[in-house]
Amino acid sequence: MVIVTSSATFIHFVRKCRAPKSVAAAIALAALSLCFSTSTRACEFKNVHFKTDFEAGKIDQCKQLSENQFELLSEPENRPINPSPWYAFKVVNKSTENQQLSIVIKGEKAKPRYLPKMSVDGKQWQALPFDIIDNAIHINIQLQQQDFYIAGQEVIDNAFYAEWSQTLAKQSGFKLQALGMSTEGRGIDALVHSTPENKEWLLIVGRQHPPEITGALALLSFAQELATQQQLNAEFLSRFNVMIIPNLNPDGVANGNWRHNAKGTDLNRDWGKFTQVETQQVQAWLSKTLVEQQRLVFALDFHSTQQDIFYTMPSDYAVAPATFSEDWLKQLKDATVSSFTVRPSPGSSPGRGVFKQFLADEYNIHSITYEMGDNTNRELIKHVAQTAAQTLMRKMLSVEPEQFIYKPSPSDQ
Repeated sequence: MVIVTSSATFIHFVRKCRAPKSVAAAIALAALSLCFSTSTRACEFKNVHFKTDFEAGKIDQCKQLSENQFELLSEPENRPINPSPWYAFKVVNKSTENQQLSIVIKGEKAKPRYLPKMSVDGKQWQALPFDIIDNAIHINIQLQQQDFYIAGQEVIDNAFYAEWSQTLAKQSGFKLQALGMSTEGRGIDALVHSTPENKEWLLIVGRQHPPEITGALALLSFAQELATQQQLNAEFLSRFNVMIIPNLNPDGVANGNWRHNAKGTDLNRDWGKFTQVETQQVQAWLSKTLVEQQRLVFALDFHSTQQDIFYTMPSDYAVAPATFSEDWLKQLKDATVSSFTVRPSPGSSPGRGVFKQFLADEYNIHSITYEMGDNTNRELIKHVAQTAAQTLMRKMLSVEPEQFIYKPSPSDQ
């Protein structure tokens, strides 16, 4: 059992160290701040261990300032980088006594983005009370005899994706397909529903940025809604093929990266450039699949940011149908609960390597970056994703096949 208190004290954290027994207590405590552990996967102290020996585990430096005061530091995989410090660690009580701990969590040269959550089993998570002091997260916990996890968001690791994908494939007409391998040799899998008669494709991609968990949660609910056995889905899948890549950056997920892949590259700045094996796998699939009459007609890329927002292509861009995204998001607004605000944000960014921009330029289709707020209610995320899938299926079915084909005006040629 873990008891959490809401106030916070200054705490600093480092790796394993013990002061000499011969030194007076006060001097010994001061000396703690100068002692570091040689462990690379855990911060081990006499009475408590902070472990990161699991996928998505992330802490790079630890310091102990006093008997029950610790500071934990998360460093980015490389720079320059979007300042989104991720952290995840397991707290292990090495004492036979309960302990009151004060912990401060810092991101190197970055303000906090992800708010602390705890879990006993790594599956069910709850928010932790915290304070923000000097751009660091401060929490107090009463550590009893049960180990538990602390992380910036719920941990969704590669093993979860493997199990989830297999389950969805067994329960639906989707098939699990190996797309390729990541930089570090992890599998990149896709869920595909296709028939030879269908010529139009919907492409869905997720987890380009590892810590963006609310976007991942939205993709999971969206995909499950697409796979649900009901009349709307049957009608939709009888016309459209679907390709879902839920986890394009398995190395970043496993390593607890702030944003990049194993080579320190932002995958959502690599489209069209294709310098990374992960984006190359998708490009190879597109080149192999979109032949003869096979066409990509729409795409979604799931992410997280500070608020719920849908980054769209402008209606006057060279995409078809011109107002497709605008019309769909209006339908989503009408169908969701009134407490959810649908925020379309049209814009283009040629040459930046962004997924939606590449697809618009390469295939003249609408593509949306579907962003959920970091702190959006999880049930609301599920509701919006399910409603988004339902309204998108209806919207796509209402569009005639030739309307998805961009036809430039004479002035554009």
